Amino acid sequence: MINNAKTLYDEKLKSLAEKYESQGFRVFSEPKTDELPFDLGNYQPDMIAIKDGSGLVIEVKTSIKRVSVDRLQALAEEVSKHPGWRFLLLTLEDIEANSLHGTSEQLPSWQELTDRFHEAHRLIENDEIQAFKAAFLLLWSTFEGALRKRAIDVSIPIERFPVIGLLRHLYSLGELSISQFDLAQACFKVRNRLAHGYIENLTLPVVHNFDNLVRELLAEWKVKLDISQLSSENLAAFRAWFAEFDAATLDKQQELMTDLKNKTSLLLALELNGDLRNEKLKKELNVNDEQVINVEFAVSQLSPEDLAAFRTWFAEFDAAAWDKQIEKDVAEGRLDALAQKALKHLREGRCTDL
Repeated sequence: MINNAKTLYDEKLKSLAEKYESQGFRVFSEPKTDELPFDLGNYQPDMIAIKDGSGLVIEVKTSIKRVSVDRLQALAEEVSKHPGWRFLLLTLEDIEANSLHGTSEQLPSWQELTDRFHEAHRLIENDEIQAFKAAFLLLWSTFEGALRKRAIDVSIPIERFPVIGLLRHLYSLGELSISQFDLAQACFKVRNRLAHGYIENLTLPVVHNFDNLVRELLAEWKVKLDISQLSSENLAAFRAWFAEFDAATLDKQQELMTDLKNKTSLLLALELNGDLRNEKLKKELNVNDEQVINVEFAVSQLSPEDLAAFRTWFAEFDAAAWDKQIEKDVAEGRLDALAQKALKHLREGRCTDL
């Protein structure tokens, strides 16, 4: 029985390699250390596929049961540090699919998911039971797409998991609160009955609660992604703005929000008129980098509860960003002069104990 399972596994791995090779990839099955594109410690992937300067590090499991997601997340994060590279976790069932994993599959963008949400929201506003059912299924499609995109954004290689596995892992890793997880599980049961043709008496509170959940997660996950993609200079600008906004009185917060609304309206007008590159006009109106402004505006719109959760997340994110920047500065020798100066002062007795 064990030999049969091993034979099946080897056949599937060979089939997967042939699929990538047919699309122009160079494939290494069970690659040796010197065949890896970068150091992965003691980890040996089942396969790597390389094409046009980018590639995939692939691990194949017989099933998703007893998968150590924490370990694989650390690997996925390490792989993602290398531009153009991605870690994929596949099962034998995945290999049988027609799509070529990591290349031909595509999830909607965050903007497309947001547009899909607004379409569902408009259906809910019709206040008709049949519209509720269509809206609920469209909301579920949006929700599941958001779960899979969030997993990719934070290097949790579970984007191909069945949705219940997605939910459980994202909850266990802190991406969903217990109340969000419980609501999502309840809505999953409703979705299953609707999708499989059963009669389901949807009520307005159920639809509205799910509508609110999807809206909250889209806003939260998109703004977190946007912040993670800010340059060090733009992150410093956002950090200063958030410190001011978070410490401000309600009146001052309202003033800052009004200023942001004016700036975002101006940016939209400039974009519609094709004047987005008019740096002189933006400077005159105190509008700097639109990416930072959009992030600031999104954060300013968070509810008090969501803002509290964001505050905790940003403190952890910012501390990690500082650590990464210091590591980078040390590696590039930017702190050498300061270190030499400190050592000189120590030798000359110009230092004092704290």
